[in-house]
Amino acid sequence: MPRVLIIEDDHALAAALAVAARRLGAEPAVSASGQGGLEKAGRAAFDAVLLDIGLPDMSGLRVLETLKARGCSAPVLVITAHGTLDHALEARRLGAHEYFLKPLNLADLQSCLRALLKPDKPQQPAPAAPRPLMIGSAPAMQRAFAVVAQACATREPVLITGAPGTGKTLAAEVIARHSADSSPLKIFRCDEWPDGKARAAFHEALAGEGPLLIEEAASLPLPLQGDLSAALQENTRRILATTSADLPVKIAAGLFREDLHYQLGVLRLRLPPLSARTEDVPALASYLLASASPGRDMLVDPAAMSLLKGHDWPGNVRELAGAMRHASAVCAGTVILPHHLPESVASARAAGGAVLEENLRQALTAWLDQRLTAGGESTPDYDTLLADIEHWMLSELLERHEGRPTHLAAALRMNRATLRKKLRELPGAD
Repeated sequence: MPRVLIIEDDHALAAALAVAARRLGAEPAVSASGQGGLEKAGRAAFDAVLLDIGLPDMSGLRVLETLKARGCSAPVLVITAHGTLDHALEARRLGAHEYFLKPLNLADLQSCLRALLKPDKPQQPAPAAPRPLMIGSAPAMQRAFAVVAQACATREPVLITGAPGTGKTLAAEVIARHSADSSPLKIFRCDEWPDGKARAAFHEALAGEGPLLIEEAASLPLPLQGDLSAALQENTRRILATTSADLPVKIAAGLFREDLHYQLGVLRLRLPPLSARTEDVPALASYLLASASPGRDMLVDPAAMSLLKGHDWPGNVRELAGAMRHASAVCAGTVILPHHLPESVASARAAGGAVLEENLRQALTAWLDQRLTAGGESTPDYDTLLADIEHWMLSELLERHEGRPTHLAAALRMNRATLRKKLRELPGAD
């Protein structure tokens, strides 16, 4: 059985941490002082240490330094009520595995502890190939793959459309790499050239050999569009083009040649937004995390993966790649937890909370309607209604604390006698 050392002078929080450790199958040992914690660590080996900075006899940072100086290899999770930049930097310098602020999010800490104790590994997709071509099992991506395969078997032009960040350039690279003429892909983007040099650079690109990718073809000035149309008629070079713009709208506004639209779109490949293929997020996240952290063998905790799958990803795969780089940079360990994710992604938890609150409101409304219209001699008063809700909540909480009122009282910061009295009033209580 793994063992967890808890060095925390707040009795209620220490008890809650001990319950969390037990629920993970670990044996907790608790000390309310730094010296007491060091003595316990000197007498036995531990698999993890939960360490408060604000201890009554010494700083938790001094305890951390002493533990590491003594050769303690157990990961240390630092907890503080008054976090400062100096504290965070010093904790990281001294070898802290993670840094948590009070009021403590027990779910995040428990996820971290679960990963360290490893009673079960976070569910992960199978390891990605070292250089996958494109990743996706969603129906929309399967249809895209069929077009990619067709494009690889021909020299016809290909028009690749999709929102920014969906992987249009990657798709073009895959087509070029796996076509009969596997020459390196040349890429031309009009906005990379000053107005006076764009046309000359474009003609130089058209005159080259091998496949040519024109990125964001909708941004080509009309004269260059005419040059491209003529080149396509000559059919001397394989042309691929990408665009994030709605070309029919551009055509209607006189900003894009209709004939060029048909010439480029002999084969048309549309890449779906990431929000339309959320089932691909785990595999993509796994690959992108591995790319961002070579040699670290990192995993994504299930709670963090749930946030990734729940995010709407307006920046598509490019945004997900940035999120994985961010998580890899801020995570000192090997398991990505919710608080390692960018704020834009982690805030999905708050949005999810709002949904739960709305669901609760609707459920309470339906329950009240039932209670208030059930008939009978009298309408239940407020205290009766509140007692019914409290009885349900206490029953649920007691079950979560394995039927141990003492632990529940500590977690709720409630007087034990008060809690026992309330529990005796539960329906079915002896």
